[in-house]
Amino acid sequence: MTQTQKIPLLDFVLCLSEAVDLISAEVADHHKRTAQICYGLGRRIGLPDEELRDLVIAAALHDVGGLTRADRLSALEFEYQNPYGHSVMGYLLLRPFIPFSRIANIVRFHHVTWNDGVGRTFAGEEVPMLSHLLQLADRVAILIDPTTDVLIQVDGILEKIQAQMGTRFVPEYVNALLEMRTLEYFWLDSIYMKDLATLGRKLDFNEIALDDEEFFGLTNIFRRIIDFRSPFTATHSAGVSAVAGKLGELIGFSAQDRNVIILAGLLHDLGKLAVPAEILEKPGRLTEEEFDIVKRHTYYTYHLLEPLKIMDVIRQWGAFHHERLNGKGYPFHVTEIDMPMGSRVVAVADVFTALTEDRPYRKGLPLTDAYQIIWEMVTQKNLDPSVAQVLGENLEMVDLARVNAQDAAVREYQDFNMLAKQLTHEEE
Repeated sequence: MTQTQKIPLLDFVLCLSEAVDLISAEVADHHKRTAQICYGLGRRIGLPDEELRDLVIAAALHDVGGLTRADRLSALEFEYQNPYGHSVMGYLLLRPFIPFSRIANIVRFHHVTWNDGVGRTFAGEEVPMLSHLLQLADRVAILIDPTTDVLIQVDGILEKIQAQMGTRFVPEYVNALLEMRTLEYFWLDSIYMKDLATLGRKLDFNEIALDDEEFFGLTNIFRRIIDFRSPFTATHSAGVSAVAGKLGELIGFSAQDRNVIILAGLLHDLGKLAVPAEILEKPGRLTEEEFDIVKRHTYYTYHLLEPLKIMDVIRQWGAFHHERLNGKGYPFHVTEIDMPMGSRVVAVADVFTALTEDRPYRKGLPLTDAYQIIWEMVTQKNLDPSVAQVLGENLEMVDLARVNAQDAAVREYQDFNMLAKQLTHEEE
């Protein structure tokens, strides 16, 4: 990687939105529908393009803090009982990435009610008006039944929205929505225009330049969403990343390739967002059906990152971590001829981390026991012998890197959740 890299902002938003939607198929189109409605409403009230871009991005990511299927499904209820938890989590996930600082604030307050103007501020802070516009679009999207002709639903939707005009919703925004009652294209767009790239062309999203620190910040959004679903998964990616980075250093990777493999380790399990938490946390052996569900995660990792061309090498090194040199891995059955060294390193790092870390169903194995299993996998032509040998020659050093990284991840996870609870309590 170079010192400064350019990344198409919308491609990253699409990638992140698609990743989060894997958590629950039932709400897979909700972000996109809300973004389309936000665009139509924003145009109607005359938002300048910069604000409209912020609004569309916030809409595409507004439920990013719903890290479990239960969180995502509860957001489908029109009268949402606990609106602030996922909003605060989304805010905390997005805030560290500097280009998303304004978007994070919009997401944080998108369930604050207008309350005849009292909702201009909340918990002592100013609420962006775009948050109120996002809430209206979000609730309209909830009311649309995609299995029924949307045009025959319009009157019923508007009746429910108008009933909370001034209390829940900003009157000016509701009036703009009412003015669009007879504009068929607006309602049809909410159902059929689900490709956010279309909005990207209309709003002319630019590339953004990121230095290495900012690029790591972008990657950390993904990593936190992957790992922070549960205390049982909160440290795995950090461990794999640290082990892969240390192995890369010992093998002699260049500084650039070490950065790439660290990022590949952080993102290798992105596709596990498609695996239900109850399977990831199961305190026992998986059934064949459950294992088949788990096996698809590397496929999703590979394709979710595909729109981000800047991540092509990271994607391949990370997504191939369950491929095996003998071609008996999954999901692509890559053989040793086509398996790059970076993927081989991440594969060893993943197995080593999984064996030595604590899991819901067992304590981590002693180093010698873990290494014995890894070497048996080498003899079966599953793992690369040269990488495994470097690991064996530096076992304690590599494990120390893992332990330090995972201890730091535990503290980060605890601090994150403590702050989320504090902010949620303030906003309830």
